[in-house]
Amino acid sequence: MSFKRLLTLLSIITLSFIAYTCSNSQQSQTSSTKERPHDPWVFRSVLDKKARMVTLALDKHLWAAYDAERCALYKVWRNGVDFDGAVYTTAHGPQPTALGDSYIVSESKNPWRILQNGQESEPTPAYKGHRYEGGQAYLMYELKMVDGKSIAVTEMAEHAENGHKPIFQRTFTTSNVPDGVEVMLLTDVSSIAAEKDIDTDGKFEVISTKERALNSAVKGVDIAGKLTLENNGTTHFNVTFIGTPMIVNEDEAARKASDEEMPAGARLIAKNDCKTCHNTYKQTIGPAYMKVARKYKTTPERIEFLANKIIKGGGGVWGTQVMSPHPDLMPADAATMAEYILKLDGEDLEEGADTIDFQPVVYVYDFGEKTHNALPPFESLSMNHRFKVGKIDFDENDFEWVKQGAGLVFDGYLDIKKTDNYVFRLQNNYMASLSIDGKELANHNSGKDEKSTDIELEMKAGYHSFRIEYYRPQLPTNLHFSWAPHGQDKFEPVSDKVLMHLVADEAPVVPSEDSGDKTPGDGIPVKGVHPSYDLCQARPDDFLPKVAGMDFLSDGRLVISTWDPAGRVLILDGVQGCDASKITVKTIAQGLAEPLGLKVVDDEIYVLQKQELTKLVDIDGDEIIDEYQTVSNQWRVSANFHEFAFGLVYKDGYFYATLATAINPGGASTQPQIPDRGKVVKISKADGSSEFIASGLRTPNGIGLGVDNEIYVADNQGDWLPASKIVHIREGAWYGSRSVDFEGTANLEEALPVVWLTQDEIGNSPSQPTVLNDGVYKGQMIHGEVTHGGLKRVFAEKVNGQYQGVVFRFTQGLEAGVNRVVWGPDGALYMGLIGNPGNWSHTGGLWYGLQRMKFNEKPTFEMLAVRAKPNGMEIEFTEPLKESDGNDAADYDIKQWRFEPTPEYGGPKLDEENLKVVSVKVSDDRKKVFLELAGMKAKHVVYVHLTKHWTSANNNELWSTEAWYTLNQIPQDGI
Repeated sequence: MSFKRLLTLLSIITLSFIAYTCSNSQQSQTSSTKERPHDPWVFRSVLDKKARMVTLALDKHLWAAYDAERCALYKVWRNGVDFDGAVYTTAHGPQPTALGDSYIVSESKNPWRILQNGQESEPTPAYKGHRYEGGQAYLMYELKMVDGKSIAVTEMAEHAENGHKPIFQRTFTTSNVPDGVEVMLLTDVSSIAAEKDIDTDGKFEVISTKERALNSAVKGVDIAGKLTLENNGTTHFNVTFIGTPMIVNEDEAARKASDEEMPAGARLIAKNDCKTCHNTYKQTIGPAYMKVARKYKTTPERIEFLANKIIKGGGGVWGTQVMSPHPDLMPADAATMAEYILKLDGEDLEEGADTIDFQPVVYVYDFGEKTHNALPPFESLSMNHRFKVGKIDFDENDFEWVKQGAGLVFDGYLDIKKTDNYVFRLQNNYMASLSIDGKELANHNSGKDEKSTDIELEMKAGYHSFRIEYYRPQLPTNLHFSWAPHGQDKFEPVSDKVLMHLVADEAPVVPSEDSGDKTPGDGIPVKGVHPSYDLCQARPDDFLPKVAGMDFLSDGRLVISTWDPAGRVLILDGVQGCDASKITVKTIAQGLAEPLGLKVVDDEIYVLQKQELTKLVDIDGDEIIDEYQTVSNQWRVSANFHEFAFGLVYKDGYFYATLATAINPGGASTQPQIPDRGKVVKISKADGSSEFIASGLRTPNGIGLGVDNEIYVADNQGDWLPASKIVHIREGAWYGSRSVDFEGTANLEEALPVVWLTQDEIGNSPSQPTVLNDGVYKGQMIHGEVTHGGLKRVFAEKVNGQYQGVVFRFTQGLEAGVNRVVWGPDGALYMGLIGNPGNWSHTGGLWYGLQRMKFNEKPTFEMLAVRAKPNGMEIEFTEPLKESDGNDAADYDIKQWRFEPTPEYGGPKLDEENLKVVSVKVSDDRKKVFLELAGMKAKHVVYVHLTKHWTSANNNELWSTEAWYTLNQIPQDGI
């Protein structure tokens, strides 16, 4: 196991999983006296790089996995599952794998056979789900014969023991078998001493026998055979294994060999329960290991202190969470673990450095009309704004919202991974300086001309302090900090993989409140919750769901699915109000594979898992799900971690969902892709049949009904996608991504989006769209945002029969990124929240949440709509402008640019230019302003910025000053 992999494996299983899968598990699934080694003991997931797996944790010494593609046993083994991957350990890329050696491994393509009239044929198997009954789990299969008739088969697996030998018990029940037909199963058996270790009341024909030796002391046989099942009856097939699994897990052997290279402290951490509460880099229940390492110097006293804390447990300086004691841990082992943790940072920062944030923060000083002849004394000045960036690489009109003099400061650390010579380059106009390890290395402290200095340094691996100061008295901004290893001519920006800063706590970095007359929208988020809405929590304080899907039952209770290791579905009662203490939570289903869609139809619950659409059925009336019925699984899947299925929309008897493409960790599309990825799938509720109705998507994490009750999808930036977007789904449309079937898409015409969501300005990770029901906004759309945060509002109009429109900031102030939204029976909007490391969460927010936002009928002064006209744009406001406002062309800053899809990840604004406001006309009711524009072009984004911070005729302040209109087509005269 590599050290990097170890750090991933040390990541935490989420707090919500611990709190609710342990204390609120499904009693009907475990009602027998049999103790199962994992909760849930039946679960769906990828396993061993195979998709559509069903795993049964039968006993601590016996696990079994079935392939739902083949409706057949895949593996029987002893040591459980390494639950790795984004939903389990936050690592992007890995997926669960079986641990240890196996008793049986079977990979035959289709093991089922039908014998009819002396002729043997292969039926088409279909996995129909599983059900629980009497503490047992029954897998349900359908075998479709060549004549179209179907036979039903159920299989129950269980564990028993004969002394030290485990017994794998399989019970098959067939029904709907026609007269004269026999059902047969090709069966592989290994890790047995002899044929007598197979016990069955069915007909078993041995096809082949092969000796197998694990070593000189452990020998056995492999038997391949054919089992004929009892027609319309039950057949038992029991295998007694020798005590040792004989099929070596080659991957496990390689990991064990690699483990020997790990530090002793890392091995001890891996063997203990540390990952339950700790992550290597991210604070979860307890502090991140790296945070501990960076807080304290590695001294004998600190090692002893931390070792005692590990053994004794208790509270401390890391918050209210109490650390569990480990009284059985030897003091020497605890000290080894403590020393390993404290040395993770490689080189100590100064005592008391509380936290490292791996994203640069730019501190902005707005000097207004005051100018300086040299770099200002920043230490003695008040900072106006601060926010995070991915790199120090500012150009042209960056920070144009600071109209006069501006200063930028970054004060932090460089995380140098490898001792080497590095060449740093500082480029800027006006004035700037660079210091590393307290020594000033570049000083451009005069004039406005472009300046560039290269500095070559020998740097040891570890942390090095640095500071950049920059000042410009007027636009444009030009500041670039780049580097290259010694001997490499190509420079690249120093990014947030290297840049970091110290922060006192985990609070988000946002623009400061003392920002003068700066209005939300001037390059900064809106401040908090939209004034026309009241926000409250829709979950108990100790319920921490990562919401993956949500909908309401007819009785007003909320049903949600969660993106967590347990893959749960829960019912919440009492959410329609703002008293979280009255909300109750009940887990009704679990073991689902990343269920990122949920829909209630006629009070029946449907869940979209990664690999199938599933109907949840409660047979005995206790609301705990007894049967997980497969509705449809007709699309192809691989084991790639990014092949999510997003949903759900239900309309006119059909479900609609979207299928994400496969990517490599880091964001590049995997090649080759499975043909079915990046598509919209339409599934019949009546019979589960499906068809693909649109294609060319990448990560469409959001599908919903919007304007005119049409279906809209939110797609996320990547290769062939220069910015995120909201698209209107039209049958047969292709939406631009060539990562699937490059040659086949070469001549397709791309369906243009309703709105482009310019990266880092108005959207980075859009999620589910829905129509707005409230007040003056009724009929418009909103959509959630996982990374950019909050909700965005979209006004769409039809031009030449196609939707296009404008996007506005709408609200922030939520506890995490918004993943799912649904309207409640009480007219409130319910928002399901989510987060994960990297760019899968709202910076500074939580990783979970459930909130309710209700329209309060208070007016908010903002742009209500922007409409395209043949020679300009019309802006409509929610309230009339004052007589003195809106008449001057200088009050409007209008730009346009275009995007071009390329194989590169994302893409820049192309052909960006200012548009001249030729004339301004304010309507008689002062609620509309028409801007006549020169040079407006189709297939461009038109950016509207109100430069003055008006108040309405009703004395309400402007909520936001920016809008982004996607001008696919310019209306013709008379339209």
